[in-house]
Amino acid sequence: MLDGLLNLLYPRVCAGCHCLLEDRGEEICSRCENSFDAFFESRASSDAVREAFGKSRPERTPPDAAFALYRFHSNDTLRAILHRMKYDGVYRLGEFFGTRLGEFVAQGGETGEERVVVPVPLHRLKKIERTYNQSEVIAQAAASVLRWPVRDDLVVRRRYTRSQAGLTPAERRRNVLGAFVPSGKPAPESVLLVDDVMTTGSTVASVMDALETAGVSRISLAVVALAAA
Repeated sequence: MLDGLLNLLYPRVCAGCHCLLEDRGEEICSRCENSFDAFFESRASSDAVREAFGKSRPERTPPDAAFALYRFHSNDTLRAILHRMKYDGVYRLGEFFGTRLGEFVAQGGETGEERVVVPVPLHRLKKIERTYNQSEVIAQAAASVLRWPVRDDLVVRRRYTRSQAGLTPAERRRNVLGAFVPSGKPAPESVLLVDDVMTTGSTVASVMDALETAGVSRISLAVVALAAA
């Protein structure tokens, strides 16, 4: 009865197609979710992420393990939903995707060794603009599934950078060059780095550089979505 009254007063709609959601715990309807270009095996997603990473940063060692839930394409429903999460402050979508991501990482056999979950940091001014860091929300939800601790204090984004959207691969790399530095706090041996989307890998590569400088020896990567080639 209470759920029915809440739906009447404050209807919940799908973030993709805006249809009415009957379950108040949902964020996306099954039709929209089923339309996503999903990776059904962790190995396939790992190969795709490492391949994309290698194209943008061939001189750099790729992540030890990599996970992506989906590929996103130009103008598809998933990309529109991710845009709402990132720029419109719909933090519940971060919780939704983070839970899915944590489950996917667990299915890939990454629960045997405890790691620290590290979200890609956002510059403090950009965090004020957006009201929150979507990668932190995703990381918190994923960590809850994995039962691993979260550390958002290992890397600092010291430079305010323009959005990576619309930049060429070379421009993306220059844009984040030197943007991330170690905080100086003691670092763990192994981390799972979490971000929302990966296009060329320039941002996560820069964060990985900072983590390795801090003393991290094993870095795995988990993202919600990988740009389609």
